[in-house]
Amino acid sequence: MAKELYSNILTRLPAALVIAVITFGMLYLESFILVCIFMVGIGFLLCYEWLQLSARKVNLTQIIFFITPAVLFAYFGKGFAFYFLSLSLSFWFVYGCLLSSGSASQVSGIKFNNNYLGIFLIQALICGVVSILTFPDFGNYSSYFILFLLLLITALIDVAAYLVGSIIGKTPLFPELSPNKTLEGFFGALILTYLFIGLLHWLALISFKIFILLALVMPFAFAGDYFESQLKRNQQVKDSGSLIPGHGGIWDRLDSHIAVIPVFAALCLLFI
Repeated sequence: MAKELYSNILTRLPAALVIAVITFGMLYLESFILVCIFMVGIGFLLCYEWLQLSARKVNLTQIIFFITPAVLFAYFGKGFAFYFLSLSLSFWFVYGCLLSSGSASQVSGIKFNNNYLGIFLIQALICGVVSILTFPDFGNYSSYFILFLLLLITALIDVAAYLVGSIIGKTPLFPELSPNKTLEGFFGALILTYLFIGLLHWLALISFKIFILLALVMPFAFAGDYFESQLKRNQQVKDSGSLIPGHGGIWDRLDSHIAVIPVFAALCLLFI
């Protein structure tokens, strides 16, 4: 078990480090245009993977048509961003409730051939990123720093769940969706993540409001993770793609972020 875990970590680590360096460097520059271009590129890749798995013809023009407006509407249409992100919050809250009740696997519309669902989730992610970067009420904290922390903590909860589950996990949480994810991994990851967020607040790196919002959105990382597991299980595929060595596709790497980012952005607009 330890040897297999060590091997998996070594396989995933190089790509993870490259992603971390690119993300940190881009946010450190605090270039809004650069982030928008990057997010349109991410949206394009997410759309491409979705359409590949849905067995639909991949049309570049359609992808650009659906992805670009998410940036424009989020930046110029604050009212649109508010309602769109509120809808995203409602979606993930309902899915989380279905997941907790054990009935998520019975929802027939969660499939890769539901292109409306894919477009909605991708646009919500892009809209969430743009809304966070343009949010005016983070006080003395840079919006780029807040986004970086959100990305980092969401990635950490994924890693913590994997490590804790691999080491001491015995009880599958939702075996009908993902038999390898465990109850021990879930609670272990939450505890470690909350300790890390608490440390950030204790060091005065985040305000109390941001601390509360981060604590509230972290469970949605698991909702995003299980949501993608359900998509792949319905499609009978192991990974969403093969672009990232050791990780699979873009959806595999961003499944938790796709839920957490729009939910966090919506809560910021609602409560800060």
